[in-house]
Formats: sequence, structure tokens, C-alpha cells
Amino acid sequence: MKAQILHIGVLEKNGRVHAVSFKEGVNVITGRSSTGKSALIEIVDYCFGSSDFTVPVGVITERAIVYFTVIIVNSSALVLARRSKDSKAFLKEELEPQRVQQVDTFDTGYFEEDDFIPLRDFLDELKRYFGVVITDIDEDLVAKSWRGKKAPTPSIRSFTSYMLQHQNLVANKHAIFYRFDQKEKREQAIDHLKIFLGFADQIYFMKAQELNKLEQEKRALERSSPSRLKQKENAKNKLKEALSEYEASSGQSLEIDIDRAASAPKTLLKEIREKPIEIVSDSDAHVKLKEEAEQEKSRLVAELRRKQQELAAVESSIEFSRKYTEQSGKTIVPESAELYASVCPFCGVQKNDVEEQANELTEAITWLNSELSRSSYRMASFEEEKRRVQGEIDAIKPELKRCEQQINAAEQQIKNLAEGKKQYELSLRAKIRVENILSELADLKGKKTEEDVAELEKKIKELKAYLKVHYDVDRQLGNAEERIRELMAELSTRFNFEDSYTPIRLRFSLESFDLWHETDKGKQVFLRAMGSGANWLSCHLVLFLALQRYFCELGEVCSIPSILFFDQPSQVYFPSILDGETEFSAKELAKKDTSRNKSRPVDEDVKAVTNLFTQLVKYCEETQEATDIMPQIIVTDHADHLELPGDITFDSLVRKRWRQDGEGFINLSR
Repeated sequence: MKAQILHIGVLEKNGRVHAVSFKEGVNVITGRSSTGKSALIEIVDYCFGSSDFTVPVGVITERAIVYFTVIIVNSSALVLARRSKDSKAFLKEELEPQRVQQVDTFDTGYFEEDDFIPLRDFLDELKRYFGVVITDIDEDLVAKSWRGKKAPTPSIRSFTSYMLQHQNLVANKHAIFYRFDQKEKREQAIDHLKIFLGFADQIYFMKAQELNKLEQEKRALERSSPSRLKQKENAKNKLKEALSEYEASSGQSLEIDIDRAASAPKTLLKEIREKPIEIVSDSDAHVKLKEEAEQEKSRLVAELRRKQQELAAVESSIEFSRKYTEQSGKTIVPESAELYASVCPFCGVQKNDVEEQANELTEAITWLNSELSRSSYRMASFEEEKRRVQGEIDAIKPELKRCEQQINAAEQQIKNLAEGKKQYELSLRAKIRVENILSELADLKGKKTEEDVAELEKKIKELKAYLKVHYDVDRQLGNAEERIRELMAELSTRFNFEDSYTPIRLRFSLESFDLWHETDKGKQVFLRAMGSGANWLSCHLVLFLALQRYFCELGEVCSIPSILFFDQPSQVYFPSILDGETEFSAKELAKKDTSRNKSRPVDEDVKAVTNLFTQLVKYCEETQEATDIMPQIIVTDHADHLELPGDITFDSLVRKRWRQDGEGFINLSR
């Protein structure tokens, strides 16, 4: 979103206003130490709703009664103000920005008490000006009910993570984003990014909630009917047996498809009832069915015994590992040994055999300890294997029992016929059994569980298709990550990196917000392991410039303001704490810096700092040309009088210079 800070200021108790005004593009506030430069970024953060008052204690905090920031958003001016350590905040929209062009406007009468509202209301009101109007971002309503409250909605407080690089952060190797040291705020900033980028709106979350609800209903139905599913499976197995019984007794097959019987039992039941019993007296079907059952039984018995042997071997291994572990506690390992070289009494040659054997013993003991230490892991893996094999055995036993029942049924039929029972009577009894099982399946089918699940699956499929067509957040985030990578690759060639990281290949994850360098061999070297303040600074600059460029490419769809604030970036080369002179001198600062590498020429550092500002100017110009948005970059630093190449001079970028005695954010010389 196109935005610009117009003023950062304070109102003194005596009514005097002290402020710094800014323009589009690069803005520099330069000066020596302790002049209030770093207070500017803290005031912006405080005016953006921070609950912590972090303005450095000193002249500013002693004199100021109101801290304010004026920002231009959508052709309107928003005046944001806070009082010291106050739980309220001031918010006023000026539809005509020219009314607040002069800082003298912000006198005591401007900040009326009625315009100070509770901080929570202030944050809710302010985010609307940036187009963040989502009130419910929960996707899982069950989690919401367990939590007892809504998930935190997007806040402009997350904006500051993408805008501000404080003095202790801009070249930090352990942290990249402001506020990410707090886990909850980190997670919120990452989770809310898809909203800030315009990838997700309120409709998306409503649809996501509906989808989640349908999926939960489907799971609940499936969980509520395991007994029904088991009954259905048992009925299908009984149907197989009844069909085999009928074929064995009549000599004819009813030709029933088991899956069809499960899906349309009523239709099939009607067909079976209308079908007459046909008898084939000389059929050997019962013999074939019995042989098939006996063959299957033999196969299952062989498989069962193989699995039982496997189980016995696993149990033996578990017992061995247990004893192995117990033995490890009894093994005595020598802590030290005194070795003496032997000398031949005849030739006087020294022999080192004892030392070599001692080394071999040490290696053997080390190996043994290593093996023993892993025994608990082995036992855990054996227990897992035992559960697997036991499960396979448990699955074989019902199948074996079913085969035995089929064999017994065939033998019983032969016995019944021998006792004088008619073949038709046996076939009729088997057919009636088939009909009863189909009736049982029809009753289970009539409970509509399957129809309900199918209907839910249809709705789920439709919702997923809708979300994919209209949002497809994962794909958009993937495209964003790829575009940011391309921008970092381009920008990283412009800043200083050590030779060992050249060419630099920076990667950034929108899922974890991790930043790393990827080597030729694909190894990830994270920022904390890269070494050198210059590397850390360059990584921060490249990442934040790439992010801001991407935000500008999205245009008004993106809610994040086109503002970057870098506090003291040149400290990597010239520690600002050493700068107390009326003129900036790189050579004098280098002399004072006892931690400095004396072999590094001062001119190289000056060149690096000059390049930093040159690239910021170039970046702003290129971004405006590509996106029609001129980002605003504010740099507070002590570097001064740099000779930039091209038509832009360093002085043209300077908005304030505080070098002389009394000069500063609150000018004591007036």
C-alpha cells in the first residue's frame, strides 16, 4: 500500500513542537551520538500501538508530553499520537493533508482529550484505514470452542515487523524481524501475512470454517459407525459362506457379486427371492469347494507358522537386548592406565607394543559402549516389530477359522445326504440363509450412514474447488516466495558479502520466515552461521528491500505500508557510540575502534557505506518505475558527507543534521 510518513515529532510541556519532516524515497537523519536519532523509530513504533514505551530515557522523555507520527494513507493524513506510558492513543484523520503540512499545527490544542481512546479501540480503528477489516480468522471452530475465544485477528502491530529495523536488529545474526522474539507475535505475523498480501479475506475464512465443519461431521459419522461397518463386513463374510453352501448343496451358483450385495442389497434380495432353486444331482461342486477350502487352509496354516516363528525370533531378540542392556551397567571401564615402553635387554631397542595394544583396547571399549548405548533403541524397534507380526498373526486366525467352517459345512452336507435328507431341502435352507443375510445388509444400508458420508464428501469437494479457484492460498504463497527469491538474487549482487559467500544465494521461507544461504552442494547456511557483521547487514537489507518491492508490486491489494526504517546501519563499519565530534570522520572513528581489524583499509568501509546509500536511492527509483509506487526509506545514521555517484547528492537526502552542541531532536540551542 502506498504510504508515507510526513512528520515524526513531540510536543513539549511548554507547547513547543519538535519534529522531523520526510519526503518520498530515501530520507537521512544524521548526527553524532546521543542526539535523539534512535528515538525516531521508537516514536513511530509507539504511535503504531506498541504497549511498551521504549523511547530512550533522557531529554526527550523529560520534556515531551505527546509523541506523534503523521502518515499519509490513501490521500488522507492520519495523525497518530501517544502520551508517555499511557494506555490510550490519539487517532485523527485529516482529509486534506495540506492542513498538517506545517508541524506548528500540532500544538496543545490539537490533541484534544476526547480524541484519545483505549489502545484496543485505537488498533481496531487504525487497521481499517489500511483495508484490514477481517473480524474472524478461525478456520477450525472446534479449536475455537476449546480455546474459548477467537484467534487473534490481524493487527497493524504486525506491520512493524516488516517496516522497522532497530539499531540492535539491523545487523543481528540471531534475529531478523522485530517482535519475533515473542513466539505468539511471531506466529501471528507469519499467519496473518496471507491476509496482508490480499490472498485471503473474510469470505475465505468463512468458507474455510464451513469446510472444516463438514470434514469434522464426516469424521464423526465415520467414528460413530465402526460397529456398523464391522457388522457389514461380517455380513459379507457370512454371505460368502452361504453362497458356497448353496452351490455345494444344489450344484448351481447363485452368481451374486459381493460388492453389489453390499451396495444394493434390497434390489438383489428381490431378484434372489424370485429365482427358483435348480438342482444338479451329479454336480461335484461340493467337492471342489471343499478342496479349495482345504488348499486355502493349508496356505494359511503355513503362513501362520511362518509368522509364529518370526514372532519367536523377535521375542528372542527382545530378551537378548534386555540382557544386553543389563550387562552394560555391569561393565567396568578403566578410567586410566599407566603404560611403560619395554626395552630389549640385548639391543636396547624400545618396543611400543603395549601402547598399541592399549589404543586398540580403548577403541574396542569405545565401540562396546556405543553399541550398549544403542540397545534401548534396538529394543524399541524390536517391540514395534513384535506388534507388527502379532497383528499379522491375529489377521490370519479368523481367515483360518472361516476355511475350517467351509470344510465342515461341505462334510456335513455329505453326511446329511447320507442320512436321507433331500438335496432340494438342503439347497432351500442355504438359499433362505442367503436371503436372511441380504436382509441384514439391507437393514444396515437403511441407516443412511453411507449416503450421509457421500453427501458430505460431495459438499467438501465443492468447497475445496471453490477455495482453489477463488483463493488457492498455498499456490499464491508459493509464487510469492519464488518472486521474493528472484528479487533477493538481483539485490544481493549490489551489497557487500564475504568472498566465501560469493555468489550469494539467499533463500527465504514464507512458512517459517527463516533466511539462509544455499551453497553449490545444496547445504543451508543460516544467518547465525555466516559470520561477519557486513554479511548480516547485507542479508537484512536484501531481504527487507525484496519484501518491500514485492509489496509494492501487489499495489493496493497489499495492506503493508510502503515504508522502511533503518536505524544506524553503518554501525557495522563505524560504531556510532564512538561518534561525538562536530564533524563525521571515518578515519577518526576507525582509530577509536579497538575491536576493528586494523588490516582493513578505512576507505573500503567508506566505500561500503557509500554504496549502501547509493543502492537505496537506486532501489527507490527502480521500484517507482516498475510499480508506480515510490517507497519511503528512512535512515537514521551518523555517517555524513558521503560522495554519491550520479546526480543525487547525499545532502539532498538529509532531512536533519545534528552535529553542533545543543542540536538534536529536541534542539537545546534554541
